Amino acid sequence: MIKRTSVSVLGSILVFFLSSPLALSQDHVIVSLKSGDCSLSVELNDKWGTVRLRAHHPKYTGCHITRDEMRMALEAAFQKTDPPKVEGIYSSLSIGRLIDYPWLCQYLAAAAHQDRGWDSKKGKPVGMDINKYVSNLLSGRKLLEQIEAPLAKGGYKVIGVTVEKVLVGSFSDVPLYQGKTASGRVPYDAQVWFRLEKN
Repeated sequence: MIKRTSVSVLGSILVFFLSSPLALSQDHVIVSLKSGDCSLSVELNDKWGTVRLRAHHPKYTGCHITRDEMRMALEAAFQKTDPPKVEGIYSSLSIGRLIDYPWLCQYLAAAAHQDRGWDSKKGKPVGMDINKYVSNLLSGRKLLEQIEAPLAKGGYKVIGVTVEKVLVGSFSDVPLYQGKTASGRVPYDAQVWFRLEKN
């Protein structure tokens, strides 16, 4: 006969294990690359059919992932032939916060500033939800082709963009911005997902 205290201890251990990040996480790393003081990994979640490009930050510093580093990480993952590798069908690519990719922040800020649909004085789009507006800007074919190129190696194309938690500020808030600055407020950061379709 098992004592109540033993059952209680075993129950506590089981609850701790099931609530731990390891138990809850379905993600597994396919590739990991260095990017300055940061690392960049491509992770798969087979349960939800998602791919995540994750920037791992050193303490108290941001990451500055370049276009080429992003491309190299995705190409390495989608061309990988030995396990763990990309298998099955995946419906989205999450890249986390845009601010880890200065070239994308700069693209977004410059595109909004030049767009008549953006009110730079008020720092919001004209007659549209800001998430939908930023999603539309990031859905430009020229930009999507750069994201899509390494994914195409695995037979995927990008069919749309979903964003949330858009941040608005001045051009001085845009990381590593070196273009023409102007007054007013622009979008420069958001949580971003690229929706995928398998060819």
